[in-house]
Parts: sequence; structure tokens; C-alpha cells
Amino acid sequence: MYSITKSKAAHLLTTSALSLGIIASLVFYPSASQAGKNDAGVPAELQGEWRYGRISSIQYQDSYTGRPAAPNGSSDQFQLASNGNYQRNRLLQITTYNCASNLFIEEKGKVKIEGQRLTFQPSDSTSKGQICNSGRTYSSRNSAKAETYEWSIETNESGQQVLLLATPDGKGLAHYGRPQ
Repeated sequence: MYSITKSKAAHLLTTSALSLGIIASLVFYPSASQAGKNDAGVPAELQGEWRYGRISSIQYQDSYTGRPAAPNGSSDQFQLASNGNYQRNRLLQITTYNCASNLFIEEKGKVKIEGQRLTFQPSDSTSKGQICNSGRTYSSRNSAKAETYEWSIETNESGQQVLLLATPDGKGLAHYGRPQ
């Protein structure tokens, strides 16, 4: 039987939450048009809802019960308003052996756009999580920090717009699409 201490699980979730920020980021791509920019500096092509999601293609099975374990995955969804306000929801779920842990972050704030640089500046946030199916839960308020990305918009082979966000160090990569 695999065991994990509370502090190790909290560290795993914290590290995983930081990884989500990296996963939900991209490498810098050349500039997109600034046409349609409004008074708050949010280009028209950035406004609206964007979604990113990833789920593991590997499914684990509990060796004792034979039941499938919860999958590993992450998602990030945000809406940018023309006035610079944003709402963002992120979910991270990690399953290791028979231990499924999750972290949900909900935040609101202002987005700052400077050229091809986009910064989420949260003014209100809630983080909630559960460690290893144990019923041990935690929550915190206003712990989300500002996050900066390089952005660009491309059109994929299906003719759909894709928002690319990159961490400034170029180590993270994610493609966001519009809801269908």
C-alpha cells in the first residue's frame, strides 16, 4: 500500500499547481494585430472565452477493487471582457496509485495587455483541493498571484482561432480554443 504524508501531498499539489501554470503557457510567437484595441487595451481578438484542457490517455485500475482510478488531467478556462476584467477557472487532478488529489482555482481580476504581453492580475481568488481521496480538504482565499504570458493568435488547419500563451522563459506551452 502506498502512503503519502499530508505535507508531501500538499507539496505535490502546490508543485502541480505551479506546473499547471507552466502547462497552460506557451512559447513566444510573432505579433498578432493590435487592431480593434479598446480603451482598456484589450484587443478585440482576445476578448471572449478561451479554453484549454488535457487529460491523460493512460487509465489506472485499482488492484484491489478492479475499478478504474480517476484520470490525470488539467483545464484552464477564462473570459476576457472589453473593459479588461477577467474570470478564470482552473482544475488540476493527479492520480498516483490509489491516491487521487485535485486542486480547483477560481479567480477574478484585471488583465493588463502591453504589446504581446498579457498579465492576469487577480483581485479575488479561491483555491480548493482534496488530498488522496481521504476527505482531507483545504481551501484558501486570495492566494492567486499575477501571471504573465506572451500571446499570439493563429488559425489552425480547421480554420479556427487558437490563442497561444507562452511563459516569458519559453518553457511552457498551451493552445487555447474557443468553445464550440
